[in-house]
Amino acid sequence: MSDGAPDGGPPKVATVTVGTNELKWLDRCLGSLTKSDTTGFELECHYVDNASADGSADHVAAAYPSVCITRNERNLGFTGANNVGIRKALDGGADYVFLINPDTFTPPGLVRGLVEFAERWPDYGVIGPMQYRYNPDSDELADFNDWSQTALWLGEQHAFAGDGIVHPSPAGPMTGRAPRTFEPAYVQGAAFFVRAEVFAKIGLLDPVFHTYYEETDLCRRVRWAGWRVALLLDLGVQHYGGGGTAASEYTRVNMRRNRYYYLLTDVEWSPLKTARLVSRWLVDDLRGHSVSGDTAPAIGRRETAQALVWIARRLPTIRSRRAEHRRLAGARAR
Repeated sequence: MSDGAPDGGPPKVATVTVGTNELKWLDRCLGSLTKSDTTGFELECHYVDNASADGSADHVAAAYPSVCITRNERNLGFTGANNVGIRKALDGGADYVFLINPDTFTPPGLVRGLVEFAERWPDYGVIGPMQYRYNPDSDELADFNDWSQTALWLGEQHAFAGDGIVHPSPAGPMTGRAPRTFEPAYVQGAAFFVRAEVFAKIGLLDPVFHTYYEETDLCRRVRWAGWRVALLLDLGVQHYGGGGTAASEYTRVNMRRNRYYYLLTDVEWSPLKTARLVSRWLVDDLRGHSVSGDTAPAIGRRETAQALVWIARRLPTIRSRRAEHRRLAGARAR
């Protein structure tokens, strides 16, 4: 392992786990993280409590005294709460930050494997493990979960490949690629390993997203800044997926609005392609056929209206983000 820390010492990794009334997951998640094999690096674990009402923070304080706890006074969403943890990690001198959801189980050698890869391959700004089905009764990595299966099925295509629009792949060239890596559009934020220097160069997660698509946005910015993004095929984590927001109005509205926001702030999509994709989404959304699940048409119309009003109010932000993204992508081109 190379000298990752600026002072020549072992690299420091900070894990960040955000919980919102997810007490039932925390013992297995934090228990496995705190038992990680730390050969060759330093590990610091952070738990950010997102205004939970189930006693999560108190439980973590009592059961895991080595874990650094931050208590948010209000729910900041996935993005805002993770940004709180990321800032804490960076202020503490972390060389790498590992965002890891509470509904996960981390094998003992996972974090060490991520560190060793990152130290060996500095061109990779964001990496992540393959995700396996969550099994509370077994530590085995047996079957890929739905997210991994979908990622492998779509391959190294753009973020909206499932919508049938032809668009260039964001994956890097085969030249210079590390073995046993796979470069999909993004690494899911449930298990998201990032170089500290990435945040220093391009900023943190975009708080406008609140929840959903924030990691997809960060991955494209990482690539525009000149790094690669990849899943490591030989490393894995158990991840349940969904959490407390699955199949809810919150999920449907946030995924609708954030999908539009993401596309409208992507400077690599032409106006014609953007219009085609937005039109396709609108037809489906108004019929209740959302990316996050089907509902009755009346519900689809109401939730789509909420999303569109949200987008309209953020048109100035969309313009400023596009200007920032042009500068970032332009610097890479030069």
